[in-house]
Amino acid sequence: MKRAVCILFLAFAAAMPLKASEYKFDNFSANVTAENLEAFTKDMGGLLGSGTYSTGRILGWGGFLLSARAAVMPEPSEENTALGPDPEVMYMPWIQGEIGLPFRLDGFIRATSWDGLTLAGGGLKWGITRPVDTLYSFQTMITVMAQSGVHKDFSLTHYNANLVISFKMPVVTPYIGGGVDYTKLTVEGADNAALIGMREYTTTPRASAGLNFKLPAYIDLSVAANYANYGFGGEASLGVRF
Repeated sequence: MKRAVCILFLAFAAAMPLKASEYKFDNFSANVTAENLEAFTKDMGGLLGSGTYSTGRILGWGGFLLSARAAVMPEPSEENTALGPDPEVMYMPWIQGEIGLPFRLDGFIRATSWDGLTLAGGGLKWGITRPVDTLYSFQTMITVMAQSGVHKDFSLTHYNANLVISFKMPVVTPYIGGGVDYTKLTVEGADNAALIGMREYTTTPRASAGLNFKLPAYIDLSVAANYANYGFGGEASLGVRF
C-alpha cells in the first residue's frame, strides 16, 4: 500500500516540471481580442472537461480512488490565438479524489494550480448499472461536474455532463464516453482595456475512448484519446483504488 501511494505522488511530481512551452496563460492579456475569445473559451472547456472518468463503473459504497491526472491539447483550434500566434502543446495536470456513496453514487473533487491558473471543483457519478466485476459485462454511468478557475487575466466557470460505457475484460477495460462542456469566461486583464469585463459563454461537445488497467498493489492506470473543439487530444490517469 505504501509503495502504491509513493508511485502515485511520484507520477504527479514528475508531471510538474513539464512546460507548456510557448503556450502560456501569461500571454493572454497581450493577445486576446474580441474575435479569438470565443475559440479560446471553447478550447478551455474541452481541456478542462477531459479526464473526468476512466471507466464506466462507479466505485460503489465504500470505494475510494485517489489519482494524478493530466490532459493534453496538441494544438489549439485555428481561431484560438489568445495565447499567441504560434502556440505549442498545452498540458493540464490535476489531482482527483473520489469516494463511493450509497444509491449508486460516487462523489469526487479535483484541483490544480498550473501556469498561473488555480482551479477547483467536483461532481457526482451515478451508475446506471449496478457495479460488478463480472467478466464480459457492460457498465454504464452518468457524470456531472462543476469547477471554477482564476488567473490574473481571466476567470472561468466550467460545467460538464457525460455518458460513459465500459466493457470488463480480464486485463483491460475499454471505455467510451461523450458529453457536453459549458464554459463561461470573463476577461480580468488585457492590454486592450475595452476588453476587460467582457464575458464569453460557449457550449461544445466532447468525446473520448480509452483503456483502463487494474495493476498490482491497488494501482489503477488509464490512457485515452479525446476529441473536443481543438481536435484530437489525450488524457491519462494513475491512481490508487480500493
